[in-house]
Amino acid sequence: MTVPILSVRGMSKRFGGLQAVDDVSFDVAPGQIFGIAGPNGSGKSTLFNIITRIPFGATAGSVMLEGCEMQKLSPHAIALAGIGRTFQRENVFVALSAIDNVLVAVESAARTLGFDQQVARAEKMLDLVGFPPTMHNTMAGNLPVYYRKLLMIASSLALKPRVLLMDEPASSLTGPEIDNMKEVILAIRGDGVAIVLIEHVLSLLMEVSDTLLILDQGKVIAQGLPSEVIKNPDVIEAYLGGTHV
Repeated sequence: MTVPILSVRGMSKRFGGLQAVDDVSFDVAPGQIFGIAGPNGSGKSTLFNIITRIPFGATAGSVMLEGCEMQKLSPHAIALAGIGRTFQRENVFVALSAIDNVLVAVESAARTLGFDQQVARAEKMLDLVGFPPTMHNTMAGNLPVYYRKLLMIASSLALKPRVLLMDEPASSLTGPEIDNMKEVILAIRGDGVAIVLIEHVLSLLMEVSDTLLILDQGKVIAQGLPSEVIKNPDVIEAYLGGTHV
């Protein structure tokens, strides 16, 4: 049996009387793409928040990365330990160039490298996600949405994560851009990084995910092979609005 690289157990988050995430558990194997879906407000992004402790921690539960407990660490320490994250909105330094955005992350994770080596690593991360070399010196605030997303992903990868949590990378993208994002996700997996992927573009999620978990009102209502999960009556009712795929 494959030893999980990431083990999430009993993760819960309560805001006053609202149980946003309720006893969520799952394992991610090395090199796996683990998909997460659910209706709006089902707790998907909150789950990422409490795993990474950005911007808040869990009410209860544990997160183990390669057997080491993460929940007592600071958000920065969790990131450097090997759990990276992207966000729904393109979280970039708009006043810095594209390559300088990635260099900020490289410098945080590899302080002992010389500057030329840091630049080389930043360029490698940009190349991995397909960011055009001709745009390396473009100010991040002037980039179209798709390229800001690529830049955010490259910056996360510069921290050398073992697991990357990706929160709706295909949101606001055109059809061709979604196809390109699919290739980016597969390239990241091909580079040895396990992925936990939240996505509303169901076709993309189904194509790339090895395992699919569905949340509804903070609870896990189904988990397993995507082709089987999508036929689950609870999933059809909660996520697909009663229509069959």
